[in-house]
Amino acid sequence: LHNLEKTTMKTFEDIEWGKHRAAAGGVQGLLMLNNGIQLSVVAGPGLYSLPREAGESPNDFSKFEVALFDTEGEFILIGDLQEQVLGWQDKEDINNLIIKYQK
Repeated sequence: LHNLEKTTMKTFEDIEWGKHRAAAGGVQGLLMLNNGIQLSVVAGPGLYSLPREAGESPNDFSKFEVALFDTEGEFILIGDLQEQVLGWQDKEDINNLIIKYQK
């Protein structure tokens, strides 16, 4: 059973959400992948999300800003342009990132 737990693929639904530490009215979700990579998903005013206004939960947003951090806490460059963050990612985009980096 322990091995099964370790290999279970995580999804957007596994992200733990709270208020964004810096962006008032924003939300931030964190998910630790099985390999130690941390996914950060944020949305709210001033962030690359839709709508770009205050919200109380991830359900208030359709698109999110995403970053990935390695086990040292350094940005993992992602996307076609190898950027620190990807903006305007929907839930399916985020699930695809999780699948890609969870391996």
